[in-house]
Amino acid sequence: MNTAMLIKPKSQVSYLFSDMDAHEGLREFIKTGFTAIPVIDREGLYIGVVSERDFLYRILDADNTGSDAADGITLGDLASVSRFETVQIDADYATLFKKIISQNFIPVIDSRGMFSGIVTRHDVLIALEPTSRNIT
Repeated sequence: MNTAMLIKPKSQVSYLFSDMDAHEGLREFIKTGFTAIPVIDREGLYIGVVSERDFLYRILDADNTGSDAADGITLGDLASVSRFETVQIDADYATLFKKIISQNFIPVIDSRGMFSGIVTRHDVLIALEPTSRNIT
């Protein structure tokens, strides 16, 4: 089993664009109801993930500096690549399992770094269920 069998394609998941300003991005973010969303550029290149934490830290930082939390900030500035590891479309199940332990979803990219979709923790766990693999 590999990533391709579990991926939710880009066309079926929420994502935001890196050039959106923080105000617009936050409005769109709230509409989704998710706690973290992939961020891509207009060509589809994966930039990172923006989360509730990123918005909150920006606001707290602005309070300390006396500036407006979103002035001149884009979602590309907020996206945190390091906290959300990616996999390539051909990653094996063992790789997925190791990464899904520490994050709710795994962004999937192709060999050019283009965003292809996500694999969710739910889908990985369902794939582990004995009946889903015809194991008794």
